[in-house]
Amino acid sequence: MTRTRIPSITHYALLLAALALVTLAGFGLYTWYQVDQLREEVRDNGREAARQELASALDHVRTQATQQASRFARWEEVRQQLGTPQYYAYWKNHRMHQAAILADRVVDARIYDRDGVALPDSDAIHLPGAIEPPPPAPRAVRGDSEPSLLIIEAIPALTATDPPPGYVGLKSQFLDSLREGHVFRYINPESIRFDFGEQHAIPATELIRYAQFDLRPNPMADQVEELLSGAVINLGAILGVITLALFATLVYLIVRPLHHISGHIDRLRQSSGGLVLERVGGVLPIAETEKIRESLNSYQARLMDVHSSLEEKNREFWRIAHHDALTGVRNRRAFEESWDTLPRLATRHTYPVCFALFDINHFKAINDSYGHQVGDAVLQAVARDIDEVLRDGEHLFRIGGDEFAAILLDCDRSGARSLGERCLERIRHTDFTQFGVREPIKVSIGMAVATDNDEQSLLTLQWQADVAMYKAKRPGSPQVVIFTPELAKDAQGLYSNWVNNAVYDAVTQGTGIRMSYQPVIALDEGHPSYFETLLRIEHQDEVIGPADIFPIVEARRLEVDLDRAILNRLLRDLRSSQIPAGFGISINLSGPTVVNAGITQWMEAFVPFLQDRQIILEVTETALITEIGQATENLQKLRRQGFLVALDDFGSGYSSLRYLASMPVDTVKFDISLIRTLDNPDQHQIVESLVQMISDAGYTTVAEGIETAEQLTRVRNLGFNFAQGYYLGPPVPLSQRLPPALHSPSGRARP
Repeated sequence: MTRTRIPSITHYALLLAALALVTLAGFGLYTWYQVDQLREEVRDNGREAARQELASALDHVRTQATQQASRFARWEEVRQQLGTPQYYAYWKNHRMHQAAILADRVVDARIYDRDGVALPDSDAIHLPGAIEPPPPAPRAVRGDSEPSLLIIEAIPALTATDPPPGYVGLKSQFLDSLREGHVFRYINPESIRFDFGEQHAIPATELIRYAQFDLRPNPMADQVEELLSGAVINLGAILGVITLALFATLVYLIVRPLHHISGHIDRLRQSSGGLVLERVGGVLPIAETEKIRESLNSYQARLMDVHSSLEEKNREFWRIAHHDALTGVRNRRAFEESWDTLPRLATRHTYPVCFALFDINHFKAINDSYGHQVGDAVLQAVARDIDEVLRDGEHLFRIGGDEFAAILLDCDRSGARSLGERCLERIRHTDFTQFGVREPIKVSIGMAVATDNDEQSLLTLQWQADVAMYKAKRPGSPQVVIFTPELAKDAQGLYSNWVNNAVYDAVTQGTGIRMSYQPVIALDEGHPSYFETLLRIEHQDEVIGPADIFPIVEARRLEVDLDRAILNRLLRDLRSSQIPAGFGISINLSGPTVVNAGITQWMEAFVPFLQDRQIILEVTETALITEIGQATENLQKLRRQGFLVALDDFGSGYSSLRYLASMPVDTVKFDISLIRTLDNPDQHQIVESLVQMISDAGYTTVAEGIETAEQLTRVRNLGFNFAQGYYLGPPVPLSQRLPPALHSPSGRARP
């Protein structure tokens, strides 16, 4: 159980002080924020007032410029220039500016006829040569040093109904007039400037949008801001001093004595006894702390007598409780404790975590063949080899009969694979013949690596390593397999809790086993010759099929135990006459069962029933490939006892012609995958040749997976002797599978 760390009184005192300081800081920050908001509001108001002030001044300047243009347009001499334009250039150079009509800020002026064409002159560079009547609104034009106002004004006609006889254009500089002709309260007039950006000219009414300026200093606002800031700082300092004073008082009166007592208790834990706690209250003692002190001294004196003996016994008990008595490595209890602390330990770091499972292949067969003493010696040697390969600080755990595990910190996929290979290499170099074992001892290793050390990733490591172990034990797979997401697809549903429990109970206790029977039809006679026994497991009104049973059995290495449970169930049904005489049956045996030394002894109980029925042993599984010699020897003994042998799943993988050449077989059952290829004309010839070759060699043949009338016709035409499939009859319980014909001698037709 994970122990929760309880904060000390010092932590609570610090927390109280921290809360007070945080509250104080929050109040100060809020007050400072309000002051800052007030300051920003004052600045915004000042800037808005300044903008309005500048807008008013610009309107005044624009009005003055417009009035100037209007006076110039009404000047009689301007009208005369339209009548005698040949003197315009002379008049402009010698009369226009000397007549006191135009102000000094006017940079240039020009006269246009009624069509908007300027009167000819040679020095007009500031105004356009032509305009488009009616005249545009006043505009501000970018200049080299400062902007100017460009105003076009119509010359009044003689009568109200006549069009204007012409136009005048004035270009005036206004910045100096703006700065000097107005009194600004908020703006520093020297800072007034305009930024047109990429534009050359803008409407004069929009000048305020492009204006830039600096505000005049506001001593009163600065003084108010300074006063408010000082008040906030002083208030914060006063509250801070009060808080610290209260904290110091709390520490002196309560925290210091309790901390002294706590420290004394810590010293008691580390010492062998004899420590006495002196007064802890100082000049201001507290009755409660003095009572605690006296009680501690009294209790500590009583514990001194038993402390040393209990400590020694606890150490011995821990060692016994956390180590495996046979191998010396840590046991499952130690593993569970380490696993519980793994998430808390791993999440403190960023390194990857690897979980490794080690399983001795066919250990039960070794134990049964050579005895428990040899099996124990093999376990000890394997555990020693693996433990010596592990790094310092890493522990090997025995979590099952022949299953070991290790938790590896800071171990990525490359490191995990390297460690697994080193373990295999060490085991390969161990001489197991010294224990009397002739076969090589092989270990399958399943590993899973978590790079994200969150709790969810770590909790799935065991399941992932179990899936990898399941893969490592499959024939043709490497002995070291590291989990990948693709492996999970092959193990879907493998570890459902209720399915696991139901399968395990069926294997170990024989509960829930229900046998179904599917007929194998003799094609030349058209009736069942015998029935194949197929396993089902019942659990709480649910039926578990082979697709869910056998992956669990293979993953848990329970093949032999399951076969023994099935044989016991069939033997019980035979003895109770639930399987009647004349009812021929075939029994599926796994590879580990066929190579087990006890198979012939287990089947002796079935020999009396061979007198009135045939019993066929169907050999399955790819494990026979590695121990085909032992399998051949056992099958020969069984045939001499009167059993027939069928090679099941022919064509599905490792079941090949090599089996026919090496093992005693009576019947070859073609896998459903080969039967389905008959629909393909290119592969039809291959199957036909195989059937012909096997039949010529003296074997009878069975076509599995017949699901349609067309398939039945094809296999009959190919020369198969027997057929089996849902089209001919599904697997059903024995109570539904008793046709009267089974009691006739034809029920014993040889397959």
